[in-house]
Amino acid sequence: MQAIEGTDGLKDRLWHAQQEVLQHLETTLQAECGTEPGDPTPILVAGQLAWVHSTLMAYIRREMVAGRKAGEVSRDALVLLDDIEDLFGEKVLNYARRAAE
Repeated sequence: MQAIEGTDGLKDRLWHAQQEVLQHLETTLQAECGTEPGDPTPILVAGQLAWVHSTLMAYIRREMVAGRKAGEVSRDALVLLDDIEDLFGEKVLNYARRAAE
């Protein structure tokens, strides 16, 4: 984590990788849900999931660079994830859900 924090090139590369993941997620959601062209829902849901990932990773990176132990950080990150989940409505939480097989 400290290597990433101290290197602009690595931070830039990480940002580009995150953008590629966002695009792939959007494309996958469109395909899985069979959305019509112009339907913004896959874009919006992909953006929300990217925000969750970005927020968790930023929290973990900050805490690890501060010297906290990985076990403590992971437990606190799970609490943060629960707090994030509470912010979402049913439309986002249930989007692209598959039936259990």
